[in-house]
Amino acid sequence: MAKLDAPRRIHVVPLGYEKDRIVEPVVDADADEALFLEPNPDDEGVDRPSYHEEVRERIRDAGIRTETIECDIFDLYSSLGTIAEVANRFREHSVYVNLASGSKVTAIGGMIACMATGAVPYYVRAETYAGGEERPVASGAEPPETLPKYHIEEPKREHVAVLDHVDREGSVTKRELIEYGRREGLPFVERYDAEGVQNPDRGYYRRLNARIVDPLESRGFIEIEEHSKYQYVSVTESGENHLQAFRYLLEE
Repeated sequence: MAKLDAPRRIHVVPLGYEKDRIVEPVVDADADEALFLEPNPDDEGVDRPSYHEEVRERIRDAGIRTETIECDIFDLYSSLGTIAEVANRFREHSVYVNLASGSKVTAIGGMIACMATGAVPYYVRAETYAGGEERPVASGAEPPETLPKYHIEEPKREHVAVLDHVDREGSVTKRELIEYGRREGLPFVERYDAEGVQNPDRGYYRRLNARIVDPLESRGFIEIEEHSKYQYVSVTESGENHLQAFRYLLEE
């Protein structure tokens, strides 16, 4: 029973064109669980190598639980967001991320996710390189190397919440953002003491601009358009990508 309560060793492993560099680090580390990141096989152009089943079998034969999570391992923001979400979900456990088994894009997204969440990135060198889509690009695996990482701050949750709301609505006025902030109890509204203020509405707009709109606009995540006397806020493509990467913060 004590083992059930202890922190588990979770390995996050993108399923690319690899075999030994997926299996050996997981088995040698005596992992408790391997979480495979794999594109939806029903998506157009997605190829699932036949040796992936061997990968799963070798890991399960070692008594290690497996789970497959849908992720576009060739898309930066899908990779970053999925790995960060998994690391956040298992934050009470020890999470390790294999940066060698997927695409270069997955490796970049995985490293950023590790820096934001505290998960441990590692890289596995192959003994020989060859192969292709019909067989693994490498064979054999040297002991994994834990990579150094630098902590980066996650975005503010209220920024992600506002991006999510605007993305769902399409375009909203600043007044609507203030009302949304009130409904959700976001800090830019909830921590404003309007008592004794002569014009509290003006104060709410100042806080909205300083705490939400200006930071998001300066980073290119939103754009403002004026129609008549109203200013409408909408999400840019960069904002959509940022939201995809950090939407997991809204699940906390």
